[in-house]
Amino acid sequence: MLKSGFYCLLLIGSLPAFADPAVFSGGVMTIPEGATVTSGGNAYYTDITLGQKADGSLVVTGATPNSLVQVKNIDIQVMESFPLQVSVSVDGIKSVPCVDLLSPAVSYADDTFTVVLAESNLGPAESCIAVTDPFTTSISLDVRDLPAGTYSVNVNGVSDEFTFDTDNSIN
Repeated sequence: MLKSGFYCLLLIGSLPAFADPAVFSGGVMTIPEGATVTSGGNAYYTDITLGQKADGSLVVTGATPNSLVQVKNIDIQVMESFPLQVSVSVDGIKSVPCVDLLSPAVSYADDTFTVVLAESNLGPAESCIAVTDPFTTSISLDVRDLPAGTYSVNVNGVSDEFTFDTDNSIN
């Protein structure tokens, strides 16, 4: 659970086409998935609720934390199209085979893409064989209109860089 008064940046990741949107009803905002990206570390949450205070502002009232997956390697591919497209191939390990990867939460600031990648939680009555489960996934980055330069990508603590020799803008 998030602590009251803790400042965080909630990010909705690259959600599937039929993902549930955030809903505000009865003074409560429900957000299916989100992540915090802070200097103290990144975290991923599901079932986030924000309660409306008397002044109309919202405060986090609940969230279910999810474990981040272990990332072994990332490989950045810059496609030779124009505008340029970038995807990140991620090799990692889930804690058990019975959990799923959640939608990646992608943030961009200061020439760095931060990707928070987590796994679903087992239900209270679920059990699973206690062996790790390797995975590979690909994540597209929104690089439209970025100027020429070098950019970093960090996925759960594993980093790499890519460089644009020219501006990536069609204007």
